[in-house]
Amino acid sequence: EKAAAVKGADMERKASLKGLTESQIRLFGLTPEQTRNAQATSLVTKDMISARMSYRDQFPSDANPPETGNMSGATMMAGGMAPAGAVAPPDLPSLLLNARICYIGMSLVPAVTELVVAELLYLGYEQAEKPAYLYIHSAGSMGKDKDGKDEVVGVDNEAYAIIDTMRYIQPKIHTVAVGKTYGNAALILAAGDKGCRWALPNAQIATAPPRLNRTFNTSVDVQIRANEVDVCEKYYFGFMEAFTGKDKETISKDMSRTKYFTPEKAIEYGLIDKVISKGATIAENKNYELMLAQQQAQQAEMQRRAGAQGAPNKG
Repeated sequence: EKAAAVKGADMERKASLKGLTESQIRLFGLTPEQTRNAQATSLVTKDMISARMSYRDQFPSDANPPETGNMSGATMMAGGMAPAGAVAPPDLPSLLLNARICYIGMSLVPAVTELVVAELLYLGYEQAEKPAYLYIHSAGSMGKDKDGKDEVVGVDNEAYAIIDTMRYIQPKIHTVAVGKTYGNAALILAAGDKGCRWALPNAQIATAPPRLNRTFNTSVDVQIRANEVDVCEKYYFGFMEAFTGKDKETISKDMSRTKYFTPEKAIEYGLIDKVISKGATIAENKNYELMLAQQQAQQAEMQRRAGAQGAPNKG
């Protein structure tokens, strides 16, 4: 009887689920059959945790239907339409970053600075010998209030953080003015490597010193902010002096108020180097055939060395 009891307990242990015996499962008001069925239907598969499953509502297809409704056709992919059932596309900033492109498309608020600095650091870490491209369409630290009037929405240190990161990383930085580059955005534009500062033909470039919003705080708080603006102004003038090659007196005179430049005038002043004409390209052209040939040659060399090391020594 004792041997039969041990054998029965062993069989019950082998039939248990999640370390629970049948008697323990019944204490939860379940039967072993119900638990086994739940386990069979709740197994995690590779498809369940794939990007396709996560994006099936936003990018449905025949092979990847949404939770409600059906859809026939194709899904959007980078470069156009892809066959039905293709995996979900990455987000646009990731596609640009894969091409070593960063884009500033709004005022320089902390969230924008955080993203741009992180992208520049990544590009510097990934391949330091390849250039990075920074496209700028921004009003700098300025924005619009609810009445449509200009107001300061970001601190000037946001631009200085981006410029310091551009100087810190090793890749050559190409800057491109797209649309408008005002104030601190123009400063970032001029911070690109010499010979690598570009503008589209109809870009608007304007330099402007740091500004202070109207405030009704105490005189002490206003004075503190005014002192900070004065320090930022000295930084701004110093950067412009280094980037344009102008002397301190000229910079102080020209940058004390907003000054607008056409791309051609910006070249004369030293803010940019070239205007991009139609059909021109500044990005690196990838020769995929050459890259494939180099990779195949490298693999053949590795196989040859592995074969030579594994060959018996005839000595």
